[in-house]
Amino acid sequence: MKTRRFLGVTATQITLLVAALLAVFPLFWVLITSFKTNKDAAAPAERALIFTPTLANYGELFHSAVFLRAALTSALITLVATAIVVVIATLGGYAFARLRVPGRRILASVMVLVQVIPGVVLIVPLFRIVSSLGAYDYWWPISLVLAGLSVPFGTWLMLAFFRGSPIEIEEAALVDGANRFKLFRYVLIPMVAPGIATVAIFTAIAVWNAFLIPLVLGQTRSQTLTVFAAQFITFQGVNWGPLCAAAVLILAPIVIFVLAMQRPLVKGLTAGSVK
Repeated sequence: MKTRRFLGVTATQITLLVAALLAVFPLFWVLITSFKTNKDAAAPAERALIFTPTLANYGELFHSAVFLRAALTSALITLVATAIVVVIATLGGYAFARLRVPGRRILASVMVLVQVIPGVVLIVPLFRIVSSLGAYDYWWPISLVLAGLSVPFGTWLMLAFFRGSPIEIEEAALVDGANRFKLFRYVLIPMVAPGIATVAIFTAIAVWNAFLIPLVLGQTRSQTLTVFAAQFITFQGVNWGPLCAAAVLILAPIVIFVLAMQRPLVKGLTAGSVK
C-alpha cells in the first residue's frame, strides 16, 4: 500500500513538473530571444542557447518615442477601465445579490449573453459609433469599450462573493444604526475585498492584453503596446529581437501587478468578515 501511494505521489509530481516546464518554456524562449540579435534568433534550434547577449533590443525600444507613448496609453487605458469595472461590478453585484431590483433575472441573462458574443462581431458597430462621435483614435473610447466588455464578468464574480458573505453581519450593522453608505463602506467592502481584488486582476489583465479593439479603434495617438508590438511582424519577416523585448516589457507590469495584489487578496480572505 505504501509503495503504491509513493508511486502515485511521484507520478503526480512528475506530471505537474512536466506541465509546469511546458507552460514556462515559451516565456523562457521569449526572454532569451529578447537578448539576441536577429542573426542569433534565426540560428538553428541546437544553437538556441549559444549567443552573445545584447541589450540593443531594449535600448531600441526605450529610445523610441512611439513605444513610450504606447506604454503611457496602455497604462492609462488599463487604470481607467479597471477602476470603472471595479466600481460598477461591485455595485451591480450587491444589487443583484441583496436588492429586489425589478427585472434582475432578465438583466442577469442579458449579461450572460453579452459574455458569449464574440468580440469580433462588435468591431464594426463599435467602429461606426466611435467614428460618428468624432472620438476615433482617442484613448477614452477604447477604455470605455473594454470596460463595458469586462463589466458582465466582474458583476457575476462580485455577485458570487456577495452571496457567499454572511448576511447576518449586514443585518447587525443595520440594527446598530448604519445607513446603506456606511454599511457598504465599512462592512461590505472589507468582506468582499478578495472579490474586488480578483475583479481588478482579471480586468487589468484583459484590458492590458487587448489587441483587436485597440487596433480597430485607434491608430497613432491611442496606440497601445500590443498594437505597437505587432509592427515587428511584417510580410518581409519577423523582427524577433525587438518583438520579444516588447513582449517581455508588456508582460512585466502585469506580473508585478498580480504579485502586488496577492497581499490584499489574502488579507481580505482572512480578515474581511471580522472587520
